[in-house]
Amino acid sequence: MRISEKDVEYVAKLAMLEVADNEKKELADQLSAIVEYVEQLNKLEVSGIEPTAQVVTSVKHAVRDDRVAPRTGSSDAGKTVKLFKVPKVITER
Repeated sequence: MRISEKDVEYVAKLAMLEVADNEKKELADQLSAIVEYVEQLNKLEVSGIEPTAQVVTSVKHAVRDDRVAPRTGSSDAGKTVKLFKVPKVITER
């Protein structure tokens, strides 16, 4: 599968990245090479090969259980103000 410069522009826009015009061809070539390599890997017959690593299931998860607890800190903050001002984290292009 060939990745075009238009594909690079589309992905860059989704990722909110700026890609210089002189970089688009090089990125398209690099991404095409990666996709072609993955396609080659997908064609390999591996059904008879034993796995070299497996997920360990005997270990207990080390995260604490959820529990209900009274709120601490600024629990009354919402009672005195109607609006919280926070830094902008989402931008439009």
